[in-house]
Amino acid sequence: MTSDRAVVITIGNEILSGKTVNTNASYISKKLGETGIKTVRSISVGDERLDIQWAVKEACSSADIIICTGGLGPTWDDISKRTVSEYFGRSIKLDREQLRIVEEKFRALGYEKMPENNITQAEIPEGAVVFPNSRGTAPGLLIIDGSTHFFMLPGVPSEMKGLMPEQIIPYLQKTLQKQEIFLFRTIRTTGINESLLAELLHPVLGNLDDPEVAFLPNPYGVDVGLTTKGKNNEEILQKVRRIEEDILKIVSKYIYGYDDDTMESIVGFLLKKLDLSLSTAESCTGGLIGDRITAVPGSSEYFDRGVITYSNQSKIDLLDVDPSTLEEKGAVSEEIARQMAEGIRKKSGCDISIATTGIAGPSGGSPEKPVGLVYIALADKFGTVVHKLHFRGERTRIKQQTTQAALNLIRLRLNDKNLYSD
Repeated sequence: MTSDRAVVITIGNEILSGKTVNTNASYISKKLGETGIKTVRSISVGDERLDIQWAVKEACSSADIIICTGGLGPTWDDISKRTVSEYFGRSIKLDREQLRIVEEKFRALGYEKMPENNITQAEIPEGAVVFPNSRGTAPGLLIIDGSTHFFMLPGVPSEMKGLMPEQIIPYLQKTLQKQEIFLFRTIRTTGINESLLAELLHPVLGNLDDPEVAFLPNPYGVDVGLTTKGKNNEEILQKVRRIEEDILKIVSKYIYGYDDDTMESIVGFLLKKLDLSLSTAESCTGGLIGDRITAVPGSSEYFDRGVITYSNQSKIDLLDVDPSTLEEKGAVSEEIARQMAEGIRKKSGCDISIATTGIAGPSGGSPEKPVGLVYIALADKFGTVVHKLHFRGERTRIKQQTTQAALNLIRLRLNDKNLYSD
């Protein structure tokens, strides 16, 4: 197989109705791109036989690699496998070994007997390649028809995200006969908007053809994506390093990581390296900072505790916030943020504490304190700093931006060589 073009098909009425966000297509396209395969079309259709057949025909006319998700479940509306098999003229037969695997998975979940509906997940198209699914009961399938390689994967995102890196990408890498090596580099920034970042970097990136450059905004910042290819690793690494050095000279203070780095993983790395402990006191973020911190494996080595003090009384009871200051300044104020951070640090005995208070909206704002006003305070042995910020967007986005800013404040503090050093 020499194709470097692919089509992604996502099947499901829930996608077309808007009840489910189609994250499968973007994830698959990204993983294919990292292998040097360009997604040229993305097609979404409902659970209707004629629509699925049309999508298969369209996909096969555009590329030799097609990855299709959805419709492999055990319910009556899961018709993808049968419809695709019919298109390629393949019969479907019960695979005894696959049936045994599915039955064992149900026994492991505590079922005495597998529901009969799930027998369909052990039915395999004639001549299909079967890819074991470590996260579910429906295996991945591949029908090869001439030069066409048609992959069928479960629509459940967690199962698809297991099969892609564990099974599908290795298969494609082994099968593809590619002469060039592709490199994808992501530079992760925060605290700067897309337009300003692009303006600052235009002198070094504006006229580049290779590597290709993409600005990728997200709730936590803006990623700069670099894509290049070459005959060998050294050639493409040198090319990207030169560009990275130019980017660092201009916007280094906004860069917090690369590729799959997250702000919480970077903060965790720094806390662990410096042997420091952390505690949090959250109001407007409602525990999201703690959630992000504890999403990192091993976070128990540096994260001590987190409290959600949403009401005024909880701030008084748990953080020793001064009632008179609450009355005079209000919960969303520099003074209260400061007392929250200092209060949780005193209660926990941690090296560093972070606190948030703000108005996430959509109600609760005023001309003096509009929706999006946030105070973030950090307390450590060197003192307490408080940042006043204004965010835009709906409630969830304001909370996401606040968590990112809070974690970034910790990162910048720990990277201050005048305060902390190895």
